[in-house]
Order: sequence, then structure tokens, then C-alpha cells
Amino acid sequence: MLRSTALLATTIALLLVPAAAQAHAKPCPSKRGTLAHDAFGRVWHAGHSLYACTTVYGRAPRARRLGPYAPGTKVAWDGSSAAWSVPLVRHHVRSDRAWVASAEDGRRWLLGTRLLPATADTPAAEARVQRLLVFGESAGWVTRDGAIVLAVHAPEDAPQALGETSFAPRADHRLVLAGRWPSADPARLAAAVHLDAFGGEGDECGGSETYRLAVTFGGATSPIGVTWLGGWERPFCG
Repeated sequence: MLRSTALLATTIALLLVPAAAQAHAKPCPSKRGTLAHDAFGRVWHAGHSLYACTTVYGRAPRARRLGPYAPGTKVAWDGSSAAWSVPLVRHHVRSDRAWVASAEDGRRWLLGTRLLPATADTPAAEARVQRLLVFGESAGWVTRDGAIVLAVHAPEDAPQALGETSFAPRADHRLVLAGRWPSADPARLAAAVHLDAFGGEGDECGGSETYRLAVTFGGATSPIGVTWLGGWERPFCG
């Protein structure tokens, strides 16, 4: 059975779980402090920690600590992975740092990363988050100053520009700046951003696909953004 993008989208993931397992899988219990939830599980906080539980692939529910939590944390959840921000104050200046982890095994692949990656012209920098997105082994965010960033767990090639743009994306480890709209209203820009994947190859335990972070905004007639080929592995497979 080919995996394609199934683990990445909760609606498709349902198709991969045997019907009997779906029918009899015990759901993740309700939790005080829940920040996000869907049919597969939930993310919540307790004290200064963030936790998650998932039943994707019919997995028995189990709480896993993902990492730190603080008031002001924002969360994106796709049923098996969580992306979240943790506020940081240094020298009286507030910013947000990005984290991403799997609720299946608790492994983290972004750990307090600065929101703005380095480019050919600028160093990595701090920023405030407007919106977070997560799609399996990828994540994205929009900053309050109009930057759009894609993060991929295991890049396998260089990122590519999407649409009619003169912007040349450049990878900074697992991050790439997809574009900047500094004069845009942050909420409107954030609402126009979409994260998904296509072209998947592999089996039920692992493979590759191309992650896509795109926005149609500011008079553009087609999506603008970035694509990036990345690999994935399913925990506890085989």
C-alpha cells in the first residue's frame, strides 16, 4: 500500500486505518487546557509543558510531552503532528520561537527555532508569529511583519520558487523564506496561506513528497510561494 500524502492529511489518513481499527480504537480523552483537537486526538498544556495524544493508524491513545508551553503559545495540529510557538523576551524585546513534534513518538524536529531564516542578503532573525500551519513532516508560518516561511523535516533537494515571482528561495537548514509582504495586513495575509504536499512516493513506512507553501494575495491571479522535496518515515512501522 502506497502511503503518498496520507499521513499528512487527517482526512486521507482515515482511509489508511482499517475500518475495524477505526471502529474500536479508543479515543484520546478530553483534557483541561486543550488548545487544538480533531477526530484523531488533541494538544493541551499543563503547567509549562505541551502534550499531545493521537490515535492515527488506530494507535492506542497515549499522552506524550512535546516540549515547552507558555502563555501566548499558538498551536497548529493535523492529527499526528503539532507545530507551536513559544514566546521569548530578551532585552525587553518579545519574539516567538517555533517548535514542531510528532504526537506518535514525541520526537521534535524544530526546537525553539527563530522564525526568520537566513537568506542571501539577511541573517536569521527574530519575529512574532501571526499564524502557524502544519502538514505531516512540514510546517509553515506567517509573521506579523509579513514574512512567510516553510519548514521541512528532512529536505532532499533545494527549495523551488512557485508561481510568477522574482524571489529566489534559499534553504537555511530546514527553513526557507517563501516571500515577504511587509505592507500587508497580517491577518488577511495569514488567511490566504495554504500548506500541503503532492507527488508522494513510498510505502506505508516511508517515502518522499513535495511540500508546498503558497499564497494568492495582493492582486496575484495564481499562487506564489515555494515547494520543497522532503522525506518522511512513519514511527513504529514494520
